[in-house]
Amino acid sequence: MTKNKINYKLIVGKRIKGLRQDAEISQEVLSERCGIYRTYLSRIESGSANPTLLVLVALADSLGVPPRELLVEA
Repeated sequence: MTKNKINYKLIVGKRIKGLRQDAEISQEVLSERCGIYRTYLSRIESGSANPTLLVLVALADSLGVPPRELLVEA
């Protein structure tokens, strides 16, 4: 990734983590709601995993936000 490119994995991960923490829920609870492994959610939040569209929608639904909210820097 070059300096001029936007790192969407990192943006999405930070946004998910922030929304999860604002909702005061653990990674374990959110991952169960979405049907994914907690370790996968951890990798998403750190920006190292590249979640599918279906996983992003499930995360957004579980966090009570529209999917587009996950792409906005907080």
